[in-house]
Amino acid sequence: MKTTTNIAVDIGNSAIKLALSTEEIIHEKSLPLVESDWQISAAQWALSHSDDQPLAWHIASVHPQATKTLTDHLGTNFPAAKVKLMTWCDVPMEPNVDEPDRLGIDRLISAYAATLQSEPPLVVVDAGSAITVDMVTADRKFQGGAILPGLGMQFASLAKGTASLPLLDSRHKKPHYPAKNTEDAIFSGVLTAAIAAIDLLIAKYGNHVNIAKEDVPVVLTGGDAPFLSPHLQHNHERIDNLVCRGILGLQS
Repeated sequence: MKTTTNIAVDIGNSAIKLALSTEEIIHEKSLPLVESDWQISAAQWALSHSDDQPLAWHIASVHPQATKTLTDHLGTNFPAAKVKLMTWCDVPMEPNVDEPDRLGIDRLISAYAATLQSEPPLVVVDAGSAITVDMVTADRKFQGGAILPGLGMQFASLAKGTASLPLLDSRHKKPHYPAKNTEDAIFSGVLTAAIAAIDLLIAKYGNHVNIAKEDVPVVLTGGDAPFLSPHLQHNHERIDNLVCRGILGLQS
């Protein structure tokens, strides 16, 4: 009997990330949702790493339309594949929030995955299309957190909401204080706002559990993590593809 290969899928607002583990090696792939036929590329990538084993797709998504695109493709072309849409009930971590059904599954799985790396209490920062800063207490309960616009969303908002400001197309810049041109001023302002918000939230969460801010473990993930990491005041561990790693951890 063939062993099933578990495919971890994290569908965000702008990209789909996939991961699977073979012989203790984790293979990972990211595809932008604006890419033509991304669902075909995702399925082909998974098949190429499955060693001809049956596939079981474990999907955590915050993008309903993209989820339908992928599941429709799998159902039509791979009817034997197992497909599971994950909910908070699949995660062994109690969400201490007002409406668990409305909690982004990516936030809860990231928090669970972070506890596999560090002992709580801890803070998880996911810097994607939106930036989330969430808290897990020592009793391993997800306590909620904060959501703010990601770097790209802030850049786009400034360009769309003003008559003259350009849309920045690169994050490969350094902040300048004070900045001497419009592009540097936008980048410096947006980056500094995000960093200041994250650092302040970490400090406030530390106060919530009576721990000095410098002693709060912080896990940083997300597509913009490489750009934020050098500027954060708090010590942190950067772990890429945290949601997919959490999904794989749940299947082991």
